[in-house]
Amino acid sequence: MIHIIANGFGVLSTLCFIVSFQVKSNKGLYIIQSVANVFYGIQFYLLGAVGGLFNMGMQIVRNLLLCRKEEWKLLQHPAMAPLLCVPSLIYMIVSWNSWLDLLPFIAMTAGTFGYWTNSAKKLRAAELFCVAPAWMTYDLIERAYGGVLNELVILASIVFSIIRFGWKGLDDPKFAGQN
Repeated sequence: MIHIIANGFGVLSTLCFIVSFQVKSNKGLYIIQSVANVFYGIQFYLLGAVGGLFNMGMQIVRNLLLCRKEEWKLLQHPAMAPLLCVPSLIYMIVSWNSWLDLLPFIAMTAGTFGYWTNSAKKLRAAELFCVAPAWMTYDLIERAYGGVLNELVILASIVFSIIRFGWKGLDDPKFAGQN
């Protein structure tokens, strides 16, 4: 029964992610994805997948900081993206059980570097080629089927946004919250 409830939260997360890649500003994407990550984190908690839960928390922190990146000069420093990955690295080392622990760390790190570029194109490329595949593999192993659905929908949504706006169109400053 707990798996059904947990995966229900994964489905709620999926609905949020569908919306997030269709907004035309990164700030809107960050906020909607933070809500999605709360649902995703609850799913991991219920399944006992603490590595996933920890990294969902880090992604929420990252996304909320990204919403303030233009206002807070400290967040514009080139060292911020790597610094935000340090807690995930420490957690992975301290709680190491197997190679499976690498996947949430890889997803969190690749996502942080992709998102910190403030480039819709690089953000979507990071999700498409690294973040979603790492999370999907983790989800399959942890039996987080709502998460697998989530990653499949994320991949489809990214492809749809590329078709909708064009790969070159993702360079439009409106995606970065400018203009």
